[in-house]
Amino acid sequence: MSFILTTILVICTCQILSIIILNALHRKHLSNMHGMLASMALGMLSGILFGTVIGILLNGDLFMSTFLAILIGLSIGFIAGLPFNLFAVIDGSISGIMGGMMGAMLGEMIPMFNPDATIKLLAFFTIMLLLIMTYLTEESIKGNRMISVRTHPFFYTITIVLLFFLIKDIPIIDIEQYNNHSFFDFR
Repeated sequence: MSFILTTILVICTCQILSIIILNALHRKHLSNMHGMLASMALGMLSGILFGTVIGILLNGDLFMSTFLAILIGLSIGFIAGLPFNLFAVIDGSISGIMGGMMGAMLGEMIPMFNPDATIKLLAFFTIMLLLIMTYLTEESIKGNRMISVRTHPFFYTITIVLLFFLIKDIPIIDIEQYNNHSFFDFR
């Protein structure tokens, strides 16, 4: 995996974890509907993004890429719904399963001569939607934080857009490296 792809996945993972932690810490100020929306969004977005990346990296092994993507989406949706109620857990889990299946299929179907554009677009949409989810959570909490998405939404948006414009011509996946079809063999 390249440095830029690793950075994108780490940013998305940190955003997902921060939303889960923020929701869990401020559960009393959030409605159950917010919990269902958060678990559904986190499960679906993580399943699609990570499933697409895994589908590209394991191109040709649809079973393993689908299984891993479903496992990631299901786990994140389940964990995101835990602070709220059983409906949020079920909603997040089902959305994670669907997102994982769709992401793995998308990763398998992408033409292998240029998968970068798809990953960059999915990452951009995922990061922006997670930013909106963070903004919604902070609006519902109405906490006084020094630096938050609620107080400086344009700063985060402009920074993300600029970063994606800067990396638009940089390749993030080297296809020749992943023609082995083995997930655990890193040569």
